[in-house]
Amino acid sequence: MNDLLSIFVEDQPAASSQVAAETVTDSQRQHLRELFAQLNAVTTREQFQIVEEVTAQRLNTVQELLAHNAQLLILQLPARIKSRQKSLTGDAWADRDEDTWIDKL
Repeated sequence: MNDLLSIFVEDQPAASSQVAAETVTDSQRQHLRELFAQLNAVTTREQFQIVEEVTAQRLNTVQELLAHNAQLLILQLPARIKSRQKSLTGDAWADRDEDTWIDKL
């Protein structure tokens, strides 16, 4: 019986470190605030929608955001910001994102 208890005791620190690893850090939180501000996503609803689109994690509260999803947002949101800042002409050729082989000649 003592062996069973020692197994559970050993698991407790690992479980608490796993929870700590999933908690969003203050620096991630600050970076996300800045990115959402640049996207002009000021309401919680808008921000939660973006989180779901990028990470597939549906949030009911901010505290539910996982650290690895926060990092994914930090990596993905700058591309959204850049694409929103780009003015579109309505011409598919002029609005393309990448150079074609003709452009590279």
